Parts: sequence; structure tokens; C-alpha cells
Amino acid sequence: MASLGWLVSFLVFMGVEMAFCCLTSLWFAVGALGAFAVALTGGSMEQQLAGFVAVSFLTLILIRPVAFLMGRHVKDGQKL
Repeated sequence: MASLGWLVSFLVFMGVEMAFCCLTSLWFAVGALGAFAVALTGGSMEQQLAGFVAVSFLTLILIRPVAFLMGRHVKDGQKL
């Protein structure tokens, strides 16, 4: 049943990300997918939370520099 909660969390985070395009929710959406995978393998709640935090942090580390570099190429007043 916990896996369903992570799947719903993923959908909520993706909805927020699509509405606001702030990239913050994307980190948590990917983290929820990681926790969902741990839940499907039968991991405990502590393992699921650890998976959520670890995958969210790794996503932050990987996506933030790319987003920063993409933002530098956009001129003032333009949107991607």
C-alpha cells in the first residue's frame, strides 16, 4: 500500500512542476519514483524514505547545473 502513496506523490509533484516550472518539484517527483521502486521491492518505510532523500538529492546535483547553464543562454525578458 505504501507504493501507491509514492505513486500518488509522484503525480502530485509532477502536477506542481508542470503548473509552476520551478524545477524544485521535479527533484521530489524523481525521488518519489525512487521510493516507489524501493517499496515495490519490499523495503521498509525507513528504506523508502532513504531512497526518496537520496534520489532527490542526486537529481538536484545533476539537474541544477544544467538548468543554470541553460538559464545563462537566455537573454533578459525571454523564456525558454
